[in-house]
Amino acid sequence: MKRLRLVEHSKPFVLYAHVEEQLRAEFVSAAINPGARLPTELELCKRFGVSRSTIRQSLNRLEADGLITRTRGKGTFLRAKSIYKAAVDTVNTTTNNALTLRKVLGLVFCARSDTLQMNILLGVERAAKSRGYGIMFGYSGEDARAEEQEIERLLHIGADGVIVMPVSNTTATPGVQRLIEHKTPTVLVDRYLTDLDTSYVVSDGFGGAYRLTEHLILLGYTSFVYINSGMELLATSSVRDRFRGYCQALEDYGIPVEQCEPLAVRVGDTNSVRELLSRRSNSRTHGLAIVAVHDAVAIALMRTAASIGLKPPEDFAVVGFDDLPVSSHLPVPLTTVMQPRYDIGFKSGHQLIDMIEGREVTDEKLVLPVSMTVRESCGAHRIMRERRMADALHTSERVA
Repeated sequence: MKRLRLVEHSKPFVLYAHVEEQLRAEFVSAAINPGARLPTELELCKRFGVSRSTIRQSLNRLEADGLITRTRGKGTFLRAKSIYKAAVDTVNTTTNNALTLRKVLGLVFCARSDTLQMNILLGVERAAKSRGYGIMFGYSGEDARAEEQEIERLLHIGADGVIVMPVSNTTATPGVQRLIEHKTPTVLVDRYLTDLDTSYVVSDGFGGAYRLTEHLILLGYTSFVYINSGMELLATSSVRDRFRGYCQALEDYGIPVEQCEPLAVRVGDTNSVRELLSRRSNSRTHGLAIVAVHDAVAIALMRTAASIGLKPPEDFAVVGFDDLPVSSHLPVPLTTVMQPRYDIGFKSGHQLIDMIEGREVTDEKLVLPVSMTVRESCGAHRIMRERRMADALHTSERVA
């Protein structure tokens, strides 16, 4: 291979991005054949004239995108079926046989293994494939600086537009701000940034929380609390919208809102949970109803409550948000709201492609409807059964 020496730069990100770009170019041009073993880290250090940490950063990114596989004791290999090869037209050549990249969407998500985010990814992938686009990935790890770097990396290697799930607990991020300033086609998913004017596709958190709260009210509950774990702040649009929906439902039914912000509860701590549940009244039918910011908080609460001998719906009612796969398989299945995650991905993919191609986008701020699934944790089945029994008894008494 031709030796290429890079000059050290004050920003390490730029340096390893150059190494990464060069290796990607060799993958596509078949300078390194699919399945072939790559040079060792030390050999790459000598070739590029950079430190070993820089090489490792480049390889980590290539591995994260699924281009290479690394096996301890054996080495690093280019995948036989490279994701990047699926993102470029290796058979589309110009008259001078030069490879031509096809359009590519960049995706920056918060986590690598989150089930809900994977559903969004599947939707984006479907939209991209249906219109001849490839996709490339990045992950922020809920860090604004990492989000900015991932956006810069994807643009540097050829993304024509970017779909971003912005980091939590903020109203603006430098990475998304940069996209706006450079007029790069951008769509946010799952949450939006209130201080930045962007296109987005999200689910109806307000409407979902309103329906959950209204459902509890109609069941006869009179004492309410909205909780999170202390990690979810109202700066996150999805958290704020859900809390607003909860408050609006209480207001519409004339029930006072006890606090102006979600109550932060250490849902894994028995003392914190015991203190929370002590708020319940003596009447089980009209006891404490808990609206959790999402399923994970509700599930942790139920598990901790079980450890002190309390459970829904006998001792309290609880509802969540997200409809995680585990929510229907709990000892007490959870009443929750299902978000259309696949649709979020599918619609955001088409929206971004329309922006890239200069097509008219009729609705740049999409809010998709959600659906509520009623299970045992809210007490609906027990309460309705008791009501039917009471009605039957009342009817028999009248007949007598």
